[in-house]
Amino acid sequence: NPGEANSVSLVELVKKHAPSQGMEVVEAASPKSADVQTAMRSLVGKVDVVYLPTDNTVISALEGVIKIAEQTDIPVIAADTDSVKRGAIAALGFNYYDVGRQTGAMVVEVLNGKAPGELPVQGVEKTELYLNLPAAEAMGATIPEALLGQAKEIIE
Repeated sequence: NPGEANSVSLVELVKKHAPSQGMEVVEAASPKSADVQTAMRSLVGKVDVVYLPTDNTVISALEGVIKIAEQTDIPVIAADTDSVKRGAIAALGFNYYDVGRQTGAMVVEVLNGKAPGELPVQGVEKTELYLNLPAAEAMGATIPEALLGQAKEIIE
C-alpha cells in the first residue's frame, strides 16, 4: 500500500539492497484490501518469489495472495512472522512481545526522569525466522536444510 509509510520505507530498502543480491524488484501496489488479489495476479509470470512487507492492507488479504501463490507456484515470503501460520513459506521478522519489552525499558527511563529527547533511537534488537513446510510444498518450493536449523519455529 503506497499510503502506508512503513510499506514505502521497506520497499525502498528492498530496492536498495536487491541488486547486490542479484535480484530485481517488481512492485505491485494495493491501495486497499480489495486490490491485493489483483496486484498479486499482476505479478504472475513476472516474478520468481513474492515478498510481503509489514503492510496492514496486504496482510489483511493474505489468504488471497496465498491462494494465487499456490495455484501458480510462486513462493511467498513475509516480514510479518504471523503470516507464516497463515500460509507464507517463511518470515524473518521481529517478535512484537520483545519490541514491547524494549519499548517498556525506554518508558522506564522516561519515568525515572530522563527526557525522551535524550534517549537514543533504537531499532529492533533481534529477528526470528519462521518456516512453513506444507506451504513451501504447496507453492513448489524447497526450504534449504541449513535454514531449518536456524528457525525459531517450523510448521510441519
